[in-house]
Amino acid sequence: MKIKQFYLFIVFLFCGLVFFANVNASTPSLFVYSTGTGDEVQINVTGDANASVLFFYTNNAFAYLGTTNSSGNFSTIISSATYNIVVNTQVYVRIGGISGTQSNIVSWPYVQASSNNSTTLTLSQTAILLNAGQSSTITAGSSNLYLKNNTNPAIANVNISTNQITVNANAYGSTIASVCILGSTTNCADLTITVQNSGAQQLTFNQNNFSIYSGQSANISVSGGYGTYIISNNSNTSAIQASINGSVINLSATSTSGASSITVCTSDMNYCGILNVNSTNVNSTTITFSQTNPFVPLNQSTTITIFGGTGTNFYVSSNSNPSVVQANITGNILTLIGNTTGSSTISICAYAGTCSSLTVNVSTSNGNTNSISLSQSTLSILPGQASSITIYGGSVPYNISSTNAGNIFNSNIVGNLLTIYGVNSGSATASVCSSVGCADLSITVGNTTSTINPPSFSQNNISLNVGQQTTVSISGNGGYYIANNSASGVVYVNISGNIITISGNSTGASNVSICQSSGQCSTLYVTVSNPIITTTTNNIVEENYFTLLRYLGPGDDGNDVLQLQNALTKLGLLSATPNGHYGPATTSAVKSFQGQHNINKTGNVGPATKLALENAKISLDSSSSSSKNQQIVSLQSAINALLAQVRAMQGQ
Repeated sequence: MKIKQFYLFIVFLFCGLVFFANVNASTPSLFVYSTGTGDEVQINVTGDANASVLFFYTNNAFAYLGTTNSSGNFSTIISSATYNIVVNTQVYVRIGGISGTQSNIVSWPYVQASSNNSTTLTLSQTAILLNAGQSSTITAGSSNLYLKNNTNPAIANVNISTNQITVNANAYGSTIASVCILGSTTNCADLTITVQNSGAQQLTFNQNNFSIYSGQSANISVSGGYGTYIISNNSNTSAIQASINGSVINLSATSTSGASSITVCTSDMNYCGILNVNSTNVNSTTITFSQTNPFVPLNQSTTITIFGGTGTNFYVSSNSNPSVVQANITGNILTLIGNTTGSSTISICAYAGTCSSLTVNVSTSNGNTNSISLSQSTLSILPGQASSITIYGGSVPYNISSTNAGNIFNSNIVGNLLTIYGVNSGSATASVCSSVGCADLSITVGNTTSTINPPSFSQNNISLNVGQQTTVSISGNGGYYIANNSASGVVYVNISGNIITISGNSTGASNVSICQSSGQCSTLYVTVSNPIITTTTNNIVEENYFTLLRYLGPGDDGNDVLQLQNALTKLGLLSATPNGHYGPATTSAVKSFQGQHNINKTGNVGPATKLALENAKISLDSSSSSSKNQQIVSLQSAINALLAQVRAMQGQ
């Protein structure tokens, strides 16, 4: 009996506590207002003491803000951007947990412009054209955005993540997405989305991505599709007026500068195209790129520098294959991100001026990092310094990409010469790639600015004859080295201390990059021509001097070897009969000559030996019957050998 009474007491006590709690739980109050500083909002709550405060906002999402104090009060400041809350959103709090007592519902206040919405919102593209089932990503000039309106979500879905607007095309038709900066209902930009039937071809124009000046007009022809053409949308009628008559689009520039994307479709909306036009009062310079045919490794990024235009206000006018490569612009830096393998043509325009295009190829690396190599895999420079690195293997065009370069360095590639420029202190890893693979380069930029000048030369435009040699002195910081020789077969270059020795190997030209240990580089420009052989004539050629058009060594054959042997015979160094083949006897004779002239006895006719032989002014008598007979014998022997090879191949 006592046990039964005890259980009844427990049940009674529990019910009483629940009743007591429900009776004493007060309805909390919520008050919000703008602080007047950026997008910050003050939140004040009054309710039960020492109770949790849950904040409910857009789409019933909620966040834990804290706990009321012993007096039941709670206060905090939050950012509209942190929770993606826009003006007039209905918000409330619950005290004491997810099922706690709900406060009054209030409207989120209007906040002042923050650093993210103090400037007008811009989009990398204001109009896009997709086939049903495709997707594309547009970049905005702010990272705190919300979708204010989508006029026809059945046509396309629009999703926002930071400053990336992703559009997924559902069905053919058109819709306009209005995107705004958080905290504002007026700082917005419209994106016109046109969707064609899956597999439909885009309309084409006889001219696209161009500028016309205020008061000027232009007629553009459109082709493709079937039926009549209509102007589906004009993104900026205040800058460009457009009308269509048959297949001719008439464009007129107003007095307002700006860019417009004009969507032209067939009347059934099955075929469309986008015409990009600028209205400008400024005649800007031509746009160029640091690379015009960049290669982007799959799932990696590459940065391209944009030059020209007017200032650094550029935008992506068109991207022929956005599913292959994503294009984003910050200032005058174009970032390309490889999404899938393929190629795309991207048009870049200045807001007040001209446009230019570049073709981007995205492919996978074969994983063979040894397919190309670098003259050095690590580089340390200072801001303001430059250093050149030679790329070996693969084939041009080469490309450099880095996911963490930021503003640490800039780069430029000419041929197989990669030049890195230090901008700000930091470290980055870059991939240097060609179509056959990649090699990694670790770059460190120090934290002090270089005040050291690049090296200078006693002369930097050199002209030589084949076989001729000259020296150039260097002035600079010391520790000189050859960073690149664009045509090593034309010019042989050697550095000893501050003296550069240059020898002409064959006709042509070469750019030789010479760097100093502190990183700065300068270029020597060398041109090599054929030598002029001086002869003494009295109606007949009396003599000419020995000269060579190439370096020679054991195993070589030819008339130049025969001439070398004749010269060595005249010097009394070769006793064997000249035969045009560089064999052991010739090698021994060359070593003897090298010993007489204090040249390293290698047995090869290199730059120093070749120069010494030619400076010896060895006269070759062209009328010498023995020399002629020997040449005839040598040639006949070579002909007989060739004939024997032909008969063997024919099975005779």
